Amino acid sequence: MIIGKKHILFLFSLCHGMVVSAQDGEPQEVGPGAKKGFMFGLNVGYLMPNDEPASFYDGTPKEPGFLDLNELLGQWFIRNQVINTLGDRAANYRLSEYPQEYRYNNALSIGGHVRYQFNWTHAVVADMNFARLRSAGLFVIEYPDNTGFTQPVYENFEITGEEDRMNLSLGYQVALGASSEFGVHLEFGPMLTSVRVRSNQVRIGDGTYNILRAQTVGLAADQLITAPIPTVTSLGGYGQLGANLEFHKFTVDLALRVNLEKIALYEGQEARYRPSYLPFLRLVYQVSGSGS
Repeated sequence: MIIGKKHILFLFSLCHGMVVSAQDGEPQEVGPGAKKGFMFGLNVGYLMPNDEPASFYDGTPKEPGFLDLNELLGQWFIRNQVINTLGDRAANYRLSEYPQEYRYNNALSIGGHVRYQFNWTHAVVADMNFARLRSAGLFVIEYPDNTGFTQPVYENFEITGEEDRMNLSLGYQVALGASSEFGVHLEFGPMLTSVRVRSNQVRIGDGTYNILRAQTVGLAADQLITAPIPTVTSLGGYGQLGANLEFHKFTVDLALRVNLEKIALYEGQEARYRPSYLPFLRLVYQVSGSGS
């Protein structure tokens, strides 16, 4: 059998086509270092706030024109309700002690994340995190013991506060080291903090009394009205150190964020930059660009 030039050219073209097709069918390996583009994610953390602003809720004297805890308990209609709750034995009660070491409770923080990844090393990030903070402390009421003992009776009761806190941050993230499935990053930038006061209440027995900016100004002699509390906004900053695990289209960050916030909830409260801490988990999904 004689093989002509046409047959040889045909076989060569067929082999070349098979090689090209095989190369096109092979998976293209792209490492974490090639990851870039827009990414969106969810933050879930545990906020440990600085306790200094919590003193707004502790019932101590704040500003002229507003009742503190002692003045509130001295109002005749409040006093009658307290006596009805505690009994006639407490007819001559008085406030013995304001809350000591009033604190916030640590709280769950949830938020969203947006990132543009330029390359493995550099990224611009934005986060918006929300938390509902509650605070609580105990104050002491004292009244004479009518059972024959000379020592007075002391009873502890709770005063609480509640607020919504939002942190909006814009930052720069830099990877510390070469690209790999496991990395370490540093993140920092300015942050806006917004605080909206929700409530400030006193609980005595089964009675609850609102002390949030209470004033004895009203149409009725026994009416307490409350002044609205404006939302407080301040500018601060944050720094963050974390580890990240890289998967196809997904990144998982485990990090500790330190927020520097300057919060004053009333005019007489000294606003100073104080740290709060947020260990959190961030799950990020890549929606555009190259992926690992």
